[in-house]
Amino acid sequence: MTLSGHVGSNPTPGVVFQEFRINCGDKMPMVADEKPTDVKYLFEPKSVAVVGASDDENKFGYFLMKNLINFGYDGKIFPVNKKRETVLGLKCYPTVDSIPDEVEAAITLIPAKFIPQVMKDCAQKGVKGIIVCTSGFRETGEEGIKLEKEIIDIAEKAGIRIVGPNTTGILNAINGFTSTFVILPQPRKGSVSFIAQSGMFASVMLEYMLTTQPFGFSKLAGLGNKVDVDDADILEYLNQDNNTKVIAVYMEGVSDGRKFYQVAKKIAAKKPIVILKSASSKSGGEASLTHTGSLMVKDEIFDALCRSTGLIRVEDLEELIDLTKAFALCPLPKGKKIGIIAYTGGGCVMSSDACERYGLELAKFSNSTMSKLTEHAPSFAIVRNPIDAELIRQGVGDMNASLELSLEAVANDENVDAISVVLVGLSSTKTIWDIDIKRIFAKIREEHPEKPIVATTLAGRELIEEHKKKFDELGIPFFPSLLRNIRALAALVKYSKIKFGKI
Repeated sequence: MTLSGHVGSNPTPGVVFQEFRINCGDKMPMVADEKPTDVKYLFEPKSVAVVGASDDENKFGYFLMKNLINFGYDGKIFPVNKKRETVLGLKCYPTVDSIPDEVEAAITLIPAKFIPQVMKDCAQKGVKGIIVCTSGFRETGEEGIKLEKEIIDIAEKAGIRIVGPNTTGILNAINGFTSTFVILPQPRKGSVSFIAQSGMFASVMLEYMLTTQPFGFSKLAGLGNKVDVDDADILEYLNQDNNTKVIAVYMEGVSDGRKFYQVAKKIAAKKPIVILKSASSKSGGEASLTHTGSLMVKDEIFDALCRSTGLIRVEDLEELIDLTKAFALCPLPKGKKIGIIAYTGGGCVMSSDACERYGLELAKFSNSTMSKLTEHAPSFAIVRNPIDAELIRQGVGDMNASLELSLEAVANDENVDAISVVLVGLSSTKTIWDIDIKRIFAKIREEHPEKPIVATTLAGRELIEEHKKKFDELGIPFFPSLLRNIRALAALVKYSKIKFGKI
């Protein structure tokens, strides 16, 4: 995890801007407010035209229409298809400009060569924004570049904002609006918003997160080739979105370093932004060029930008989801002093190593905490942080009692800012390890809502899954390893320092 970055010195903002300009091959970056950034109607349109809508269950246009209906989108839906009279019971129109009502947004699912005419129809109709899901533009070479320039020219003259091309586009879990053309389960409403340059985040990754993670979603924006609407535009919108508390970003390239820097710095001071930037290697850069036509940015320069703006940069998808979960479910800690409870000596040692690795400190327990723990520990036990809760169990004779005693003592200690718990279990002796997770942890959360708690279990698959389900229901981040426990707490501490500057 890049919590502190790789670069030895901090380039000035001017150097960051210049390096972005050189690396991305763009013209002199515009100041962030030189172009309208209001993209609200792409997330909250009162009406949408679906160009390529279909009744055919093998067509993307069918899946998109089903999603709009199933997700409960309450705006007006206008199917557009010259070959059909109706689609899923709704009147179908041959072109966008033939629709008699106002159309605020449009989604296109037809081949790239037909998109310029659709853009002209949208301009004639007064459409404010269009989501171009179709591929076949910049990422395909010279002909695609020409086609892309043509639709940009039409949009600029008409004042239309474009998301894409080459994207699954938009998902608003709050109002049910989407341009996603793969069938997905009903999105769970929550506080997490994603910005992604890859369509996989509004498809396979979204389904993965919906079925494995306890947090819900507010907005998701797949940007594709980013010919117009970019990460900074979406960040500006999410900054004003009261439903968004955490922002996660997957990015392959940046075309306007100055604009992104200004917007990211402003918003990161209010809401945590966790970012995964791929295409950091030569091979990755070549892959991104064929994927979304993105040009590579020097990794050390992007790293410096993250440090100077307060972005939390991560190394892979696993870490992106881990930290997103931590920010969605936990309060920000007041400091970096960690209390650790582990039912194994090895867990205590490895947790201590992880704290040092990620720049955290083991809390020094107060005399009151030490007295309470020592009173119930066996005479031979050495009590300290991390707490080997198995020794406490030997003193009190019950695992639930030892966990509750240890957790209450640590949570009550004013020297402890955050807590990591490592549980263990053996399926063959499950009754010994039958922990009342819901009762014990719900009580601590209620009594100490200001302290973040993370947990992991070292056990067989069945018991791990059982524990994960219980922690998910409580809204306590559960991770597959104690290292990821500490890594998540380190990110919370890092952002707390960014936001409040007190750690």
